[in-house]
Amino acid sequence: MLVSCNWLRELCPVDATPERLAAALTARGLTVDAVDADTAPGDVVLDIDIPANRPDCLGHFGIAREVAAAFGVQLSPPRALPESIVPSDELAGLVSVTIEDPGLCARYTARLVRRVSIGPSPAHVADRLIACGLRPINNVVDISNIVLLETGHPIHTFDYRLVNQGRIVVRCAGEAMPFTTLDQVERKLTPEMLVIADDRRPVALAGVMGGADSEIGNDTTDVLIEAAWFDPVSIRRTARRLGLPTDASHRFERGMDKDGVLAAQGLAVQLLEEIAGGQAVPGMIDCYPAPGARETLELRYQRVQRLLGYDPGAEAIHEALDALQLAPREAGEGRVEVQVPSYRVDLVYEADLVEEVARHLGLDRLPSTLPLTVAPTENETVHPLAERTRNVLAGLGFQEAFNYSMLPEGADDRWVPKGTLPALALSNPIAEQLGFLRRSILPGLLQSADLNLRRGNRDLRLFEIGRVFLPAGAGDQRPDETLRAGLAWSGLAEPRHWSRDDRPVDMVDLSGAVAGALSHLQPGLAIREERSETPGFHPGQATSFRGADGRELATAGRLHPELLARFDLPQDLFLAEIDLDAVLAAAGPGLEYQPIPKVPAVSRDLSLVLGEGAGYRQVVDLLSSRPAPATARFEAVDRYVGSHIAAGETALTIRVTLEPYDRTLTDEETERYRLDLIEALESSDLPVKLRA
Repeated sequence: MLVSCNWLRELCPVDATPERLAAALTARGLTVDAVDADTAPGDVVLDIDIPANRPDCLGHFGIAREVAAAFGVQLSPPRALPESIVPSDELAGLVSVTIEDPGLCARYTARLVRRVSIGPSPAHVADRLIACGLRPINNVVDISNIVLLETGHPIHTFDYRLVNQGRIVVRCAGEAMPFTTLDQVERKLTPEMLVIADDRRPVALAGVMGGADSEIGNDTTDVLIEAAWFDPVSIRRTARRLGLPTDASHRFERGMDKDGVLAAQGLAVQLLEEIAGGQAVPGMIDCYPAPGARETLELRYQRVQRLLGYDPGAEAIHEALDALQLAPREAGEGRVEVQVPSYRVDLVYEADLVEEVARHLGLDRLPSTLPLTVAPTENETVHPLAERTRNVLAGLGFQEAFNYSMLPEGADDRWVPKGTLPALALSNPIAEQLGFLRRSILPGLLQSADLNLRRGNRDLRLFEIGRVFLPAGAGDQRPDETLRAGLAWSGLAEPRHWSRDDRPVDMVDLSGAVAGALSHLQPGLAIREERSETPGFHPGQATSFRGADGRELATAGRLHPELLARFDLPQDLFLAEIDLDAVLAAAGPGLEYQPIPKVPAVSRDLSLVLGEGAGYRQVVDLLSSRPAPATARFEAVDRYVGSHIAAGETALTIRVTLEPYDRTLTDEETERYRLDLIEALESSDLPVKLRA
């Protein structure tokens, strides 16, 4: 928020340079981003970052309160207050107010100023608006902006003659309808949106923007002033759904002061009389169905000492609370009670008062102490495999990426099995392109890879760990939030080095990385690899990893050529997705210590020719099923495809290693096992034969 130093000094007579003002506000938790001396002649403008829980500081008077507390001076009184909140007979005959839903509008005030003269604002008003980043329009509109900037409370001005019979009804729209706002854009209202209407049609979107049919024009003579309190949730929902954030909605959705309507009305009437030559109709209509008593909070001195880490003393605590206009009074031994001002909507708990004491006494006085160890609650418990997965993938050379859990509609259709329910739509997405919850983690990684490749990072290894949201079915059932790990690999299979030739990554590298990760996550886990038909992967270059029970643990593959062309990627991209919940459920037997064998291992090679339809995994599964005289390991040591064998066939050499523990195998045992393996291959249905 832009704040004029000259304006601040009018509200709080303090002799301080802009730099001292900025330093004082920063010390009180209001970050000053910039001090600009070029925006307005003879003035200096502070750019202040207002926390979301401090709507009282969204006006110059609220900032002046902080300055007064920081420098120990008295605030100047508000410019004007209404002489009476009781409507005169004249005003009651001209204006009426009805609130149909007090839960959405707790208070609505209206005043009428007649015989105004529309024209340009005086130079000092225009300069003040320009300094705060607003464009002068005419004196009446500019006055409403001045009121907003000084009090922090939005008001709205209607052309009285365009409000039918002067009747104001605060109600929900009740039905979907078009409504043209002040910016001349027609917007579609939904039934629950709060509107300001006359007895015929809506004339304003409550707390957001006025309507074009009742705006102030050059021929306006009578001005109806609105100052009200609207429900923050309702205003936020309306502004977001219509994509219409305004200065008014920014303040209302953070919580305005119900009593602040009086100061806003008083200042608006005073300025309309001074600047626009108007004459106010006596009194004010104040529709306040359920006035509430001010909240009181109790503060224990011992609590202050515990939370701050030091004891400031009762006198300093009283001084701090008094400087913040909290009117402290003793409430018993070791306790003080304060009455919370209506504009301090952030003061709800005792800890909030402790924070106020700390802000006033100086945050730099807080000692450095170690935090107490707090055990995570059930909802905060980290997934058992999350951190282990992160370490394993980082050890494999992958770097972590972070993406949104939301996607455009249909972005993950090619990454989920056929028959999967449609992605869940968000009722209020943060952006139009992020309207659906992801069912796969791969679309986000694909976007990250695309971004990196376009920036020239051609040797790419990325991983992401996050939840996907699988719809559970009809009704209000919560989605199944499954934790997944995704991998993206492109470029070289190994880091470039002078001692070897560059080799691009292929499916073998990716499958090895996935299998290695699975074996590290669940030692001893039985994994079966088979072909997959995921639509997002290249046909014939996709694989699925399944556990002993057949449940899919992971998928991996080369990006489909169609997607490669759609993203205009300069090189192949390999992707994989691991279901960490499935891996956790498929716990293996774990690792058991075995002593180093006392005798040497024995190896034999099987040179085979595999026909179409036979794969390495099928052959190894068959060989593993035969009883062995010792622990057996199988390893592919050579592969050949070429002119010396028939088309479609693959020559493969598998090394069989027997690892006895306490005795040496005889040649007869070894040879008998080798012949048993050959017999198993020849008697199987697999198109496999010994290579001549």
